[in-house]
Amino acid sequence: MSLLPLFPFIISCLLILLVFLYGLIEDKFNPITFSIALINALGFLVYIFLFNKFEKEKWFIYTYYAHAALTLLILLLAIYLFFRKLLFFKRHYQIFLTSMKETRWNCYYVLDHKERIKEMSEGMIEELGMTKEEIIGKPLFEILNKTIRVNSFDEIETSNQNLERFYEDYKKTVKPNQFDTHTMHFQNYQGKSVLVQLVEQPLFILGRYRGRINVGEKKTDFDLIGIERELTNTKRELESLRMKYVATLELSNEALYYIDLDEKYIWFSEPAMKILNMYNNTMLIEDFYKYIYKDDLNSYLGTLSSLTVRKQTYKTKYRFLKDGSYVWVDDKGKRIFEDKNSNIISGSFKLYENNGYERLGVDVLDNIKGENEIFSHLNNLLNNQRTFQLALFELSNIPTINKEYGREIGNMLILEYVKKLKMSFISESSDIFRVSGLIFAVTIVDPRKMELLRSGILQDSEFLNLPMNYGAISTKVEVSLGISSSYKDSKDAHKLYEMAHKALSVAKHESFKLNVCYYSDLNG
Repeated sequence: MSLLPLFPFIISCLLILLVFLYGLIEDKFNPITFSIALINALGFLVYIFLFNKFEKEKWFIYTYYAHAALTLLILLLAIYLFFRKLLFFKRHYQIFLTSMKETRWNCYYVLDHKERIKEMSEGMIEELGMTKEEIIGKPLFEILNKTIRVNSFDEIETSNQNLERFYEDYKKTVKPNQFDTHTMHFQNYQGKSVLVQLVEQPLFILGRYRGRINVGEKKTDFDLIGIERELTNTKRELESLRMKYVATLELSNEALYYIDLDEKYIWFSEPAMKILNMYNNTMLIEDFYKYIYKDDLNSYLGTLSSLTVRKQTYKTKYRFLKDGSYVWVDDKGKRIFEDKNSNIISGSFKLYENNGYERLGVDVLDNIKGENEIFSHLNNLLNNQRTFQLALFELSNIPTINKEYGREIGNMLILEYVKKLKMSFISESSDIFRVSGLIFAVTIVDPRKMELLRSGILQDSEFLNLPMNYGAISTKVEVSLGISSSYKDSKDAHKLYEMAHKALSVAKHESFKLNVCYYSDLNG
């Protein structure tokens, strides 16, 4: 049997080896290329057994030499590509090391799968008090145990031995593409404290762990380290607050918004989009202004421009264009002066529907008791021997306001005044009743509130009135008041009610100098 076909077979085997090694370098096995190279080698194996039989056949010899020549050319090309890739990686590695020396990431070392040092930065070698020749090829922890003492790892107290055991387990559990960050504090060979912050990545070849590379920064300014740690913690806290704020917005039923005065846009929450009938949750602020009634816009802009560090909050009302008609919007917000990097206004909307006072404030007006319920309340106070005043507030000029500005303005004023009554006079045992469209009865039980009412009336003739601004509309609620007192005037609920009405009638009379009358003063 001729040995001539053996040489191309050896060449084809070398080609298989190069394909395999190229896959190792690329860390990517190509089964198609490897299969072609393997089939090619098997073809030359067939030549070995058939060569003696067909060596005198020209077609066989031509095919054999052509196949051998082609395989040789492919081998030479593969050798060229293989060494070019090796040179590229070598050059790339040198550039990488040079770049590392020029950056703040001046601490690195490369280990093989047996924890032997393959490369280490000069800055790290200096802390060991050794030369590069003394450490290359030596196990890492053999060197560390001779030269340094590890104090902590990831801010947990540890020792050289514990850290060595940690990396023994690391080799068994690490996964490809795993990415870890570590902080190690140690005392160098001179006993000086050093801290290194490292990014650690494993090296895998064909799915097998072959070592790891650690790249990071060596630090000796521990005050700066503390500041950086504090900044990192602050960043985490801010991110946590941001996530909580986003979650709150998503869960809240409030119609919230914020205005970025620098970027000149407004953002709406989902409920705000719904009540204003907006299709997007962001809008240029100039476009938002176009929806505000022209006469109200100047008042609205004036309110925003008047905000200062001392007066950060505002509350205003204006007409807003919705579905082709104007509705009243109650807008309250706050400018955030604490943020020095941006100018933000945050607030909320409340919409007043134009369907009568019954729908203006469900939480304020709808649950107010009527005239039929007032006597039961008065009798209950009398049976409990409570001293109280029955005050009848009549919003005298609401009809005039309705005629001049429209019923919706009048209804909103009624709502605001009822809020004021509740806030000023209602306590645990007292209550408020709507005895007619414009008259509200309030029982005042707290002596301090009784005195507040009397002193306020004597000191200020406008004490009971309520000025309000709605966009470009400025008006006020004018109020007449009649008051009767338990025990002092009567111990009967119906009589107290009648006396309060008589006092109210006197207070409304043109000849009476005040708009308030105590029934006891009529007989005094």
